[in-house]
Amino acid sequence: MDLRALFEKHYASMWRLLRRLGVRSDQVDDATQEVFWVAARRLSDIEPGRDHSFLYGVALRIAASELRRQKAAMPLAGLEQIPLLADQCPSPEEQLSERQAREVLDDVLNRLPVDLRTVFVLHELEGLEVRQIAEIEGIPVGTASSRLRRARGEFSAVARRVRGGLVARGGDR
Repeated sequence: MDLRALFEKHYASMWRLLRRLGVRSDQVDDATQEVFWVAARRLSDIEPGRDHSFLYGVALRIAASELRRQKAAMPLAGLEQIPLLADQCPSPEEQLSERQAREVLDDVLNRLPVDLRTVFVLHELEGLEVRQIAEIEGIPVGTASSRLRRARGEFSAVARRVRGGLVARGGDR
């Protein structure tokens, strides 16, 4: 597969994956481009039919690197600070609601440990099978299954706490 075809086929899914793994919205375009720079340099190393797995692996490493950079650059905002960070410009109701839902999802995902978040995002949001995740992560299938089970439990617990905090503050999310 040539680079253009690879890019056209996988750009949107790599962008979503990086965003869901915690790459800030102002950095996600650059991180996605970096995935394809790596692919361009290693195009001959990509086995036929394994392009998706290759790109996922690259994206996971880039997201981990970006998260380390973000943590070193500034502390993460607490839940009580999220309304202060939200864009106050007027927008259509549908866009506002969608953005708020993404913020809550990002907040919940950011509270998960990286190993659990990765497996959760790949399975629940990207639709990969546990065996594919194990292959990408280089871990046994049983470990991937265990992490997914723990991630689902953690996600539910964190989501309940976040939802409780929103309801207590009068939010309607």
